[in-house]
Amino acid sequence: MARQLNEQVRERVFRAAEEVFAQAGYQGATMAAIATRAGVSTGNIYRYFEHKDALFYAVLPDEFVAQFLRLTRRRVQALVRAPAPTELDAGAEERGEELLRFWIEHRFKVITLLDRAQGSRHEGFAEAFVRELMRPSLAKLRKDAPQRRVSPIARFVLQSIFRNTVRTIVSILESHDDEAQIRRAFQGFWSYQLAGLSGFAKWVQS
Repeated sequence: MARQLNEQVRERVFRAAEEVFAQAGYQGATMAAIATRAGVSTGNIYRYFEHKDALFYAVLPDEFVAQFLRLTRRRVQALVRAPAPTELDAGAEERGEELLRFWIEHRFKVITLLDRAQGSRHEGFAEAFVRELMRPSLAKLRKDAPQRRVSPIARFVLQSIFRNTVRTIVSILESHDDEAQIRRAFQGFWSYQLAGLSGFAKWVQS
């Protein structure tokens, strides 16, 4: 039976696990690497987690995954309610800040979910994230131009844009550990992306 970790050791093990899973991915991470990073023996970790799966899902529980998707949904819904991607109201800005704060606070876990969860039950998360972006965006395109059909090529381009969004989020979070730099990078990315989506919507309607 797994034992109860004392709070200090638990924090070190979880932090180490977050970092190792983000760097090596679910498949590449080992309990030995996590133990070394946490400064405890491998045997000590196995006293509390019977195997890597148990530790992985303790670090990335389904509740966390659901929260990530919920915040994403709130952000996208606020964006599509705006007259245009470049004309955001206070609510859309607030939802953007909410999601960005979540990414910064859980940087390693976000990297793992979006790019390093292959082999785990979360391996489809990146595509679920893309679908959360696609559904309301397509609905918005249809609403704004009901006379125009969203063609297969438009869907393909939009999906490619959002898959690139996933790669950019991971790249920014992986390349920076300073909050101010992360915020600055996302300001630049979003200014580019929202203007691009505005142009894309005009192209679909043309």
